[in-house]
Amino acid sequence: MREFFRFERRDLLWFVVCAVVYAAIFFVWTVAPLNGVTSLADTDAIAAGMPLIGDLPTQSVSKLVVSAALYALALIYALLAATSPEERRALPLLLGISVLTFLGWMMLNFWIVSGFLNSPATLVYGGASIVLLVAWGVALSFGVGQIHDQLARFLVRFGLALSLFITIVQIVALLTPDWRSPTQGIPVLYTMTLNALVGIFLAGIGGNMLWRERRVQVLAAGAKKR
Repeated sequence: MREFFRFERRDLLWFVVCAVVYAAIFFVWTVAPLNGVTSLADTDAIAAGMPLIGDLPTQSVSKLVVSAALYALALIYALLAATSPEERRALPLLLGISVLTFLGWMMLNFWIVSGFLNSPATLVYGGASIVLLVAWGVALSFGVGQIHDQLARFLVRFGLALSLFITIVQIVALLTPDWRSPTQGIPVLYTMTLNALVGIFLAGIGGNMLWRERRVQVLAAGAKKR
């Protein structure tokens, strides 16, 4: 298993560090009384005056904050864990794919969250998310031809982090007295319902890419022995 995924102790270290940072961001946002006696997630109209998100209620802003932090930390982990020589050579392309990943999927999240405003701009947000996701898909297709194995391991790491970071936060949140409150519960439920499933899907794609190539190698080796 370690050889299959190119797993190293350093991978685990970066995973733990990024998971802790993500949990800290989540609990600082939803629990810490930074706004006097309430958390930022409990503050009315927390994003008032900000472009794009200024009209969103605080719960919707919380969904975006929790999701954006999840994507950012999962991508950072996947990039930091790419330490082999061949992965380092592929870092510029992986970094470009990471940027498109963040922009495309966060734009989709924003489109979903802002849909209840029933604004004509929602169509623009939808079009922008589709364009960005198509660009992301094209970048992945290009990457498959250029950095197949490196991209596969990147997708596995990113997808697993996307699914596990929010799952870890949910488990830790059970220890807090207000874990059933809308302040914590709704952003976590939204993120697990959409983005954790995206992570499982992407990890599956990466694992399938790795297994297909490794299966070809194993069959070729077996044919030589015969």
